[in-house]
Formats: sequence, structure tokens, C-alpha cells
Amino acid sequence: MNRRGELNSLGINPGQLRWVVTLLEPTSAIGAAGVETTFAPATPPVTARARIETIRGEEAVKAGLDGSLTYLKVEIRYNPVFTEQKRIQQDNGNQYIIQHVENVLEMNAYMTLLCLGVGANN
Repeated sequence: MNRRGELNSLGINPGQLRWVVTLLEPTSAIGAAGVETTFAPATPPVTARARIETIRGEEAVKAGLDGSLTYLKVEIRYNPVFTEQKRIQQDNGNQYIIQHVENVLEMNAYMTLLCLGVGANN
């Protein structure tokens, strides 16, 4: 990064990586209702500094239930363990489903995660 805070040669400004996200992986357990899938931190825990940008949000009412959907773009340094169908969690507890992963310019330098937040995420 140069002295003026501009983007480095990879197109990412390290000063904008203000949040820490933790990777959550699916775990299955057999309960009274059958197989239940939950999400828990990876072992060992995998974290990344991230830039998080809200793309859009909307309210959804279905079958009398009111909920919200938040679409996010999350930029992190490249780590191949961040894949679709896993989740990330912010330090404040908000969880987001990773829907799409882009290895920017296929350089294995940084990646963009397109995520969906469902529920009471702030």
C-alpha cells in the first residue's frame, strides 16, 4: 500500500479489511426429528480480515412470518477453504450463507464472497 492509502497492485486496500469473519462448516447430528444440520466453527478455527459491503436488503413475509434478507459482498485475502454452502460469522454474531465465490482474476491473491444473510442480522 502506498502512502496515500490507495489500492495495492492486487486491487485491494488493506485498510478497508476492518471486520473479522469466522468460517462455519456444516455439521450433522441425528436427533428426534432425523438428521439436523447445524453450522460450527471449523477445527482449527479459520478467520479472515474482511471488507463487507451491503448490496441490498429486503423484507420478506411468507406464511405469516416476517423476515429480512440481506445480500452482501465480502472481500478477503485468498483462502480456498471458503467455499459455497458454508457460512461466515462476524464477531457480533451475524451469520451469512456463502452463495458464490470468485477468485478475483484467478490470481489466488484475494476473493469475493457473495453472501445471503437471513434473519435478524444487523
